[in-house]
Amino acid sequence: MRTVAEMLQGRDMTVEEYLILNRFWIRIREVQRERDPNMTKNRDLVGVALGYRRIHQQEVDIETLASLTGLGRSSLQKTLKAMERDKMIELYKDDADKRRLLVRPTRKYTDRSLDMYEKTRILIEEVERELKALRAKK
Repeated sequence: MRTVAEMLQGRDMTVEEYLILNRFWIRIREVQRERDPNMTKNRDLVGVALGYRRIHQQEVDIETLASLTGLGRSSLQKTLKAMERDKMIELYKDDADKRRLLVRPTRKYTDRSLDMYEKTRILIEEVERELKALRAKK
């Protein structure tokens, strides 16, 4: 197996920088799991798509979620039911069109997402300080 130094040969990154960034990504994944302990690829895709709702201030229905996530209808339905059971989302009928099923994140999910963003910002600031300190040693 190659060493980190061998892997980085020809790159503009030191072993120390690599180790700092690697720890950062490990910690980011831990923070993501805190938001949703039952995280799967499908749940992650739904979470990203729900971000679309927040950014554009629009309701998201099943068809839009299917389009944004690329998930098949059956797989999406199973994922949404599990997320609803875990109180991460709410499924509700559109008042204007009762056939249309809408999806919105719960307060629990939104709070956990905001916690994740705050923790991510703190991690980024920590990594920036570590990298600056490392460069100052050179």
